[in-house]
Amino acid sequence: MLAGMATTPEGLIFRRAARVLIVDERDRVLLFFGGGLIRQDADYYFTVGGGVEEGESLAEAAAREVAEETGLRVAPADLGAVVAHTAGPWSTHDGVRFHSDDHFFFLRTAHFEPDLSGLEEGEEKEISRHAWLSLADLAATDAIVFPVGLAGVLERLLSGERLDAPVEMPWVDRSAAA
Repeated sequence: MLAGMATTPEGLIFRRAARVLIVDERDRVLLFFGGGLIRQDADYYFTVGGGVEEGESLAEAAAREVAEETGLRVAPADLGAVVAHTAGPWSTHDGVRFHSDDHFFFLRTAHFEPDLSGLEEGEEKEISRHAWLSLADLAATDAIVFPVGLAGVLERLLSGERLDAPVEMPWVDRSAAA
């Protein structure tokens, strides 16, 4: 899986990712609950999405990831422009080090029950469940929410604000966040 992947000058595996903020008609975002790949000692939520494959655009990768991870089919053009971005280092609990470059799309859809049957083996181990969370739920949770700054970006998007450029969200090393 890691053979042939680009590395940074610091020796980290470079991972460009396309992620999607999937929001239903009740203004709840679909998040996955982590099961231990990154943190074994903390509960955490993270967004739908994953790595961009060679030859894919960000939107193509995002649409593919949404289908694989949730069963929802969406055309890349329906995702619009990137609404947020964050980048930085992290590592798996067993020490594999990455530098992620995460690009986020915003997708409004009717509520649906995600079909997790398309998850890859590593994703099956990582994702223990999913949840549709409101802004109030995000504020109330004791779990870590990745990306940091998600609630602020969602609040802007849900208010109808049109973003002229992607919002730069702060990076917190997921493997070290408390």
